[in-house]
Amino acid sequence: MITTVTGKHQITIPAKLASAMGIVPGSRLEWQSTAQASVIRVRVLPDRKAIANGLLGAGRQFLAAAAAKADQ
Repeated sequence: MITTVTGKHQITIPAKLASAMGIVPGSRLEWQSTAQASVIRVRVLPDRKAIANGLLGAGRQFLAAAAAKADQ
């Protein structure tokens, strides 16, 4: 797949690739240069909402342990 950089330094991600990688409007991508001058590494960052939902309730085990310790 080949894309072209616009005058505003924007690119279009091919639909097939975007779909396969779960890239939707608002997705964040991390760009990194590599030791090879002609190679750029791109990583799709996790959605902040998904991270927050994954952490929801994660501290309850520590809260329960602290409460049990306080009751002793």
